[in-house]
Amino acid sequence: MALRINTNVSAITALRNLRAADRSQRTSLERLSTGLRINRASDDPSGMVISEQLRSQIVSMQKALENSQNASNMISTTEAALTEVSDLLVQIRDSIVFALNTGGNSSEQIDAEQDAIDNAISSIDRIASTTKFATRRLLDGTSKISTTSTVGSAITDLNMQNVAFDASSTLTFTLDVTQVASRAILFGTSGFTSASTGTIVRITGPEGTEDVTFGSGWTASDFDDAINAVTGDTGIFASGGVLYSVDFGSDKTISLEVISGQVTFEGAEYTSASSVQSDTGEDAGAYLNGVATSAEGWNIRVVSSPFTGDIKLDDATTASSGLSFKVKKTGLVFQLNDGVAQADRERIGIRSIDSSYLGGPTRSVNGVGGTAQTIGGYLSSLVSGGDNDLSANPENALRIVDEAINDISDLRAYLGAFQSQTVQTNINSLNVALENLQASQSTIRDLDFAAETAEFTRTQILFQAGTAVLAQANLVSQSVLTLLG
Repeated sequence: MALRINTNVSAITALRNLRAADRSQRTSLERLSTGLRINRASDDPSGMVISEQLRSQIVSMQKALENSQNASNMISTTEAALTEVSDLLVQIRDSIVFALNTGGNSSEQIDAEQDAIDNAISSIDRIASTTKFATRRLLDGTSKISTTSTVGSAITDLNMQNVAFDASSTLTFTLDVTQVASRAILFGTSGFTSASTGTIVRITGPEGTEDVTFGSGWTASDFDDAINAVTGDTGIFASGGVLYSVDFGSDKTISLEVISGQVTFEGAEYTSASSVQSDTGEDAGAYLNGVATSAEGWNIRVVSSPFTGDIKLDDATTASSGLSFKVKKTGLVFQLNDGVAQADRERIGIRSIDSSYLGGPTRSVNGVGGTAQTIGGYLSSLVSGGDNDLSANPENALRIVDEAINDISDLRAYLGAFQSQTVQTNINSLNVALENLQASQSTIRDLDFAAETAEFTRTQILFQAGTAVLAQANLVSQSVLTLLG
């Protein structure tokens, strides 16, 4: 054993351990006061890295959740306005049906219904121009996905509901028409030839059934006039003794049944014993950028990852390629997740519901006396003095308002599906993801108070013991004095 005064090794050892105990105690106190296991990088370098990444992701997802909730609120605002427009269109239809009853209603009553239609259309235009979410207008066309230039005449209407853009500011889409749409056609070679007097033929079309009674010595022109007189009831018109459905598509069917007598078409005689003659139209066939589409007549429906929407083609469109249009980055963009990938955001378009856009393009068919008859049009033509007001053409007005109701219903259905199937499911998914991410971050970053309290108690005892031992170690050198005494 050696006794030294200048260097007290025991005291140095005790001091070193006391400092370690003090450092551990200060770390425990910091953790207990902050509630965090990691307060600085030195506490857990790798844990700090993943913790910061999780914290960044959590903050971004919380903002994405807020974005999604705002998107849902915006769509709810739009839906409320569209519901009112639907109610107004139903009221307009009610007025048209009332006005068609000319035998029981006076001209003053019909004028009053026309005033009601004028006010309803004015209200629809007002809703279209004033519906807003904060400062963004929703239904006046400024929220639609638009093209960079005028689309060719073959495309009469382009309703883009969803387009996924990459880094480019524009996208070009090419529509290849592989099959033209057709009407249902009966006796298309030479048509009506003759019929015995009093022959009754039952004509059934997309709109309903009518019986036509033939007179003596009827010509093809007489036959056309008889069919065209009930076009509004059957959805069928005649030209040159040939029967055509007004509209195109596979859901348009014509059938002819001889109830009594005898009639000749294309040199063949038909009686009540003959089978029912019928024909069905065909839908158009097309590919958009190589992706197959579905169709109803000339109305092309596209559902693909880069494009969802409707394309209406002109009746005279031929099978061809190269019907292209260029789309620019417009519409409503919703950031629904925490990244910049296409899957993290949705771009939708809401078309204008102004009365000049509700309805559809006109279509010309044969009328009584061989004169052209215009079918279809837009809601704005129903106002007083328009081509389809109650005094001019209430029958066609009814067709137009039905098309307008379909337009609004389709828009509401799309927005409702987007809200429930995209936005709301995204909110549900984000809530679950946030729960799991926050649990993971808590496991890495947050303090286990039970374990840390036990550790703090241990270091506190070691600190107190170390203090006492250091005091004793400092007294060891004094024993040298006994050797000098």
